[in-house]
Amino acid sequence: MIFNFIYFNIINQNINVIVIPLLSIQSAAHKAGFDACGTGKIQPLSDDENHLKQWLEEGMHGDMAYMGRNVNKRIDPGMLVPGAQSIITVLLNYFPGNPPAATHRPRIARYALGVDYHSIVKGMLYKMLDLLRKEHGTINGRAFTDSAPVLERAWARRTGLGWIGKNGMLIHPQMGSFTFIGELIIDAKVEATKVNIPDRCGTCTRCMDACPTGAIVAPHVVDARKCISYLTIEKKTPLSEKEKGMLNGWCFGCDICQEVCPWNGKARETDMPDIRPMGHIANLDVKNYAHLTEREFETIFGKTPVKRAGFAKFVENCKESL
Repeated sequence: MIFNFIYFNIINQNINVIVIPLLSIQSAAHKAGFDACGTGKIQPLSDDENHLKQWLEEGMHGDMAYMGRNVNKRIDPGMLVPGAQSIITVLLNYFPGNPPAATHRPRIARYALGVDYHSIVKGMLYKMLDLLRKEHGTINGRAFTDSAPVLERAWARRTGLGWIGKNGMLIHPQMGSFTFIGELIIDAKVEATKVNIPDRCGTCTRCMDACPTGAIVAPHVVDARKCISYLTIEKKTPLSEKEKGMLNGWCFGCDICQEVCPWNGKARETDMPDIRPMGHIANLDVKNYAHLTEREFETIFGKTPVKRAGFAKFVENCKESL
């Protein structure tokens, strides 16, 4: 695992206030199975507010109406947990390696080839919280991973876990961007990480150049309406003929902007069996997927993120990829 323990002095020296040491938090994260961990004080994300509101006003969220709800909570996640004082952000490497080239294989985003990460990451987060409680007493909090109005990448950047690439993905200097992000928001004070990793993308525009649909309309701005991941998963209305032609063979999600990123050249394969690709998913011919029954879809994909797209949409995507 890539887990660099960094020692810092406790920020608040008031002896009447318990401050959980960073080393204790990192140790709990490591024992829970995470690859990296950062901490910080809960506060409104003022720097990200205008960016989010402009993105929404321009309609770049497409059919994802939920993105326009609870904007105040996205900006200030302290509203999600009574008495919230701190946030702990974690990363879990899910990179499964590069699949062998084969034109018959269905193109499914790497994160969706294994068991649904939501339950796995949340379970690990609550295990981490239990470890902190055993050492530091009563701590109230909630775990989040891509399932609540939390600006996860912004918080990961703020807590020293990387920077935001031009494709909008969080990039960790050792693991790249193939990582799941999770958070614990708690009512205790913590020693904050003092690492600030600057943007290291420089003049590189490989992700922007490689996107076949031009979805990365500007550095750090992704128009979801053009994004293959959005078209194959989130778009609720039927795809137009133009949109069908934009899928580039992808059945669920898309990894193109990550595949071309130089920082992912350093990515190491995950050693977690639960999130590694299931052989029966990765090895089937896409022609088989295009003719699945609903029962077969549930049997094959019921425990994976692919179920989010739903049977009808997934099969239609597969048919378009033939």
